[in-house]
Amino acid sequence: MDKQFAVKTPCANCPFRNDSKAIELQPGRREGIMERLLSGMDATFPCHATVYRPDSRNHDEEGNYRPVDVSVCSGAAALARKFGRDTTMVQLATRMGFISYDHYDEALAKIIEPEDLNVDREKARLF
Repeated sequence: MDKQFAVKTPCANCPFRNDSKAIELQPGRREGIMERLLSGMDATFPCHATVYRPDSRNHDEEGNYRPVDVSVCSGAAALARKFGRDTTMVQLATRMGFISYDHYDEALAKIIEPEDLNVDREKARLF
């Protein structure tokens, strides 16, 4: 469980960063990620830097994804908080005492604002 919450601030090129270092995603991809997280359709979103590690530890010999050391994307988790709702995984971890409520507070200043995305409020269940 420690590894899942090891990344507390956005990685160097997190797509949710509020600076020029953020990687570009396909149009609508960030909105889709947030709509699924906020609605509860997805419980979490992994940090790409921990999924695709240089040593390939999260993939088997044939290249199949076998996660052993993947962390929650702190950018997505913090942005969900800015929308007023924690992701399902963050809610569970907080309630079970694995992380504190302020676990992603340092990430908040480094990520975009909700108004920077064109999130479908109905799909995100933001009524």
